[in-house]
Amino acid sequence: MIPRKLEKNIRDSLNRGRVIIVYGPRRIGKTTLVKKVLSDAPKNQQLYLNCDELQTRRDLTPYSLASLEQVVGQAKLIVIDEAQRVENIGLTLKILIDAHPELNIIATGSSSFDLANKIKEPLTGRSIEMHLMPLSLTEVKDHFGYQPRQLEGVYEKLMRYGGYPHIFEMSAKAAEQELMTIASQYVYKDTLELVEVRQQQLLPRLLQALSLQTGNEVSYHELGVLLGVKLETVARYITLLEQSFVVWRMPALTGNQRTQLSNRKRKVYFYDLGVRNALINNFNEPPLRPDVGALWESLCINERRKLHFNNQEFVDMYYWRGIYGKVDLVESQSGKWRAFECQLNDGKFSAPKYFREKFPDIEVELLNKKTLPSHID
Repeated sequence: MIPRKLEKNIRDSLNRGRVIIVYGPRRIGKTTLVKKVLSDAPKNQQLYLNCDELQTRRDLTPYSLASLEQVVGQAKLIVIDEAQRVENIGLTLKILIDAHPELNIIATGSSSFDLANKIKEPLTGRSIEMHLMPLSLTEVKDHFGYQPRQLEGVYEKLMRYGGYPHIFEMSAKAAEQELMTIASQYVYKDTLELVEVRQQQLLPRLLQALSLQTGNEVSYHELGVLLGVKLETVARYITLLEQSFVVWRMPALTGNQRTQLSNRKRKVYFYDLGVRNALINNFNEPPLRPDVGALWESLCINERRKLHFNNQEFVDMYYWRGIYGKVDLVESQSGKWRAFECQLNDGKFSAPKYFREKFPDIEVELLNKKTLPSHID
């Protein structure tokens, strides 16, 4: 198993009297990761609870402290998997951690809408949130000991099949079959539970449309016209997909002021490129594809995002577009700014003149196949 960077963060956050919440897409390896941490405790102090099981959900209903203590028993390290499926799970966790701050509780969730809504108020100040992302280039490189000259194949694999850990070492045929299964059976699961039955057929069409617009600005109005629904419906469904860790939105930085953000312009990226490719049924090799530039841009930006999540860094990410040019990624962290342009080839790059004039203190760094590793370690 390829070690995950988040594992150290989880271990370092134990014994603080707080509930650790691990968010992430379905099938991304949350259960495998938390079970590995769970195995550190003596057998008689471990407790794994799978909330996909009806009886477990009933057991965790917060009737009383006494009833919850019966469930916990002698356990000191507790994993509550898919916790969003339990009604009032936030109250359950609050009752346990308030009465027994010595407990180490790790809860996982594949729907931030459900889980965050259920725990936000009860667990204010009592939780630590983390996000498990698809495999990063750094995790793959470190595990296999790849040298820079060996990364070309890794880039192509991540662009074709993404970073689901259990898929990464599969054959091409097996990876494609598994990704098609994930795209058809798991991607929609949490989102479908939150939308009206009469509009559930809209989700696959919306996801396919978003897949084809990867790397481009997304207009809710244009998507609404294409799909025959209201702008507000498109916005709501994209929000639900974001809360289910299928896609994420990056806003535009506009004008010449860093405080000027556009509410009307955004890009939508997929958490995993393998899922994105499955949705359009295209697993061709990147050099043969017309969307190779969009794939590389998505890979670079997602790798920077994984770096921040794995390091527990709070970074705002934007893109900038002017009349005569663009900058793929602009980051802000604690008042410090960085900018990046994603470019497949090794050619020279010059930031747009307007960007240089308006943001003279922000150097635009190039992310190509040679430079990317040094910007994500």
